[in-house]
Amino acid sequence: MKDTPLRAAVIGCGALANGAHLPTLQASPIFDPHMVCDVQREKAEYAADKWGAKTISTNWREVVENSDIDLVVLCTHIDLRSEAICAALEAGKPVYSEKPLASTREETMRILRAADDTATPLCVGHNRRSSPAMQEFKRLFEKAREVGADRGAIVDRVRGLREPIREELQTQLFIRVNDDSRTWKHWAFWDEHGIMLSEMTHFVDLAMWLMPSYPVEVYACGSPRGNFTEILKYADGSQTTLMHSMVGNFDYPKELFEASALHVSVCLDHYVEIRQRGLESEPGTQYFPLQVGMELTDKQGMPAFWEACDKLQELRGSGGELPIPNVSPNKGHREHLESFGRHVRGDGPNPCPARDTAAVTNVTMKLVQSAREGRPLPVLPEDIDFPKANWEEMRKNWF
Repeated sequence: MKDTPLRAAVIGCGALANGAHLPTLQASPIFDPHMVCDVQREKAEYAADKWGAKTISTNWREVVENSDIDLVVLCTHIDLRSEAICAALEAGKPVYSEKPLASTREETMRILRAADDTATPLCVGHNRRSSPAMQEFKRLFEKAREVGADRGAIVDRVRGLREPIREELQTQLFIRVNDDSRTWKHWAFWDEHGIMLSEMTHFVDLAMWLMPSYPVEVYACGSPRGNFTEILKYADGSQTTLMHSMVGNFDYPKELFEASALHVSVCLDHYVEIRQRGLESEPGTQYFPLQVGMELTDKQGMPAFWEACDKLQELRGSGGELPIPNVSPNKGHREHLESFGRHVRGDGPNPCPARDTAAVTNVTMKLVQSAREGRPLPVLPEDIDFPKANWEEMRKNWF
């Protein structure tokens, strides 16, 4: 099975499917873009023609029932999650679903039970985990927590040794998201949970993936539609602070991550540049190529991003034909889907399994609730810890 392409079906042929997942399915030897499905037939026909799918449908149930399909890629609005995911899992079809996993706790638990009961792989598209730059940021952050700074303070104001206080042993993570609401589809303003669930679940996922333990309390201040701050507090006093703005500009870097632990500081700037100080055995700066826009610059890292944006802005002003719609980094879409494909074929781990994303979804919904009620909320064990029953063993022992 490892050498056989997975016959994939994409449900939902919108911007994300055409901009990220269908190109990956077409280009990767792991997949065969076999089928596309959309309630609007013209969208399915367009996708089939562009990406070489052999079959089209306007009914997602036909995808689930099709014996020729090995893998379902779900790119619909959150309105279609648990019903389609559970049906596919119960039909023995692995599912790669876009985030968020669900919009209610009940849906989340229903999906998790289906994944457990069927033992069929489910992965959620928290693709930033699989970005090469984010992978390196995680490695450096973990090293910082394990060994700390390679030498003492550059400026010594203490003049002598002392035991560290509790706060010096805590970990701090800051995530800034600069968003431009002019690019949002209309439903982003009408969804009950707002962008706080539909988009920011990405960053709650990263906070829970990067930090060494689960949060015990969360607090959100602002509107779930945008312009808010979220705080995740951990048992040892460590914190993640997540700040989101909906009034930014996409010619400015969207995402910034800064982590500090044991007197090491590590920064990931828009997936194109990592800067760190404190780990003298590691490079101070590392660069990662833009995914779109490298043809506009010969620089690296953030200088490459700025120059490419400046040149694109000049072209917009001149009225000339644009070579690209916007400058963008590699956020791991291709790597994440391919990693899951390898997992389905029996090669490697699931990059974002059901249990991980169920915990993330529950915590994110707690943040939405916190913003609406204006108070901190506890994260309970049942929000993040889901015991898996071995029903066959239980039957042997009980009956």
